[in-house]
Amino acid sequence: MIGDVPPIYEVVKPGDVPPMGDAPPILMGPSEGVMRKLILRALNENQRLILRSIDGRHRSLNSLLEELSRRKRKPISTLKLNARILKELGLIDYGTKDDPRPVRLTEHGLLVLSILGVDGNE
Repeated sequence: MIGDVPPIYEVVKPGDVPPMGDAPPILMGPSEGVMRKLILRALNENQRLILRSIDGRHRSLNSLLEELSRRKRKPISTLKLNARILKELGLIDYGTKDDPRPVRLTEHGLLVLSILGVDGNE
């Protein structure tokens, strides 16, 4: 044990580079279950569906959301609203009509998926 920190936790010293780019370090271990519960409560079913569905196969956000809308019978407008919320939260990124880019998970989005587990079991 280092000081008051149980050995199961990663100790990050001042000046260390966080493991997720510029994302702050997150303690994993017993608190991982708490983080999972928090994320499940904070993100709705549609938002989690969008996160789990981003796999690099879609050239645009619209193509991803149109496929999800058909496959899951969800209104496209609902999915677009939830995608915008995910972008505002910094979990996904995508282009615009003037600057098209494929939809992708950010480092924070990848972290959220890793905490949730990508198998979709919630």
